[in-house]
Amino acid sequence: MSVQIADIDHFLATVDARKSAVGNKKPASIPETPVVEVEYFRFDPNGLAVVDWKRLGLSDRQIRMIKNYEAKGGRFRKKEDFKKIYAINEADYARLAAYIDIEEIHAPSPATPGRSSDRDGNAAVEREERSTLFLDLNTADSLELQFLPGIGPVFASRIVRFRDLLGGFHDISQLMDVYGFDSLRFDGVKTQVYVDTGKVKKIAVNSADYDHLRSHPFISHKLANAIVQYRKQHGPYQSLTDLLDIVIMDKRIFRKIVPYLTVSND
Repeated sequence: MSVQIADIDHFLATVDARKSAVGNKKPASIPETPVVEVEYFRFDPNGLAVVDWKRLGLSDRQIRMIKNYEAKGGRFRKKEDFKKIYAINEADYARLAAYIDIEEIHAPSPATPGRSSDRDGNAAVEREERSTLFLDLNTADSLELQFLPGIGPVFASRIVRFRDLLGGFHDISQLMDVYGFDSLRFDGVKTQVYVDTGKVKKIAVNSADYDHLRSHPFISHKLANAIVQYRKQHGPYQSLTDLLDIVIMDKRIFRKIVPYLTVSND
């Protein structure tokens, strides 16, 4: 019955849209936006082909997020799981919910089956899916980062912004420098992330000007000026350890910034 009602609602909405289009024709000089014909059919969202998602009226961005979710081991176990996809809004879920038909896959039951055992089994499968993640912090986008435990849209965005300011992470412990990140959250993700240090962008200390040096979050304006002035007085740096001769440079600061510097201009 619900499917029939949904079909009727869709038909009436289509009729109203066509009437509105007839009564409000745009001038010939303004091109009409093509209307995408949406086709409704019963579907299992797990493994649904891209072409079928397009038939259902989803955008390329929405489809990409769904496929990323599946690629990371995600699975829809009930229709309500579909609206947990970040790009699926309430309107999309409302129009598609009646057509979602998920094939049930039962997790292995213990010797004495029961409702609590089913819930425990599903939770165990979800934990296993998340535990298989192993993301490079220097290439993962904000969507991928949200598959990590304890990382929602806010923290995912903060991680990406901080990574861009740094020029890349050189150690996973630098997550603790992300605003609001705490040891509990770090402990939850540390076994599921790594860094490819080859992707770290470095600053050439023998050619970088004050503004370039100052743009790095670990280099203060005083230190940026001191690096430039020392280079003017003593000539090009022969090695990064020469930076330790700068009066205001201490070993703690040196350890933080040296992964982001090079004496080469290549």
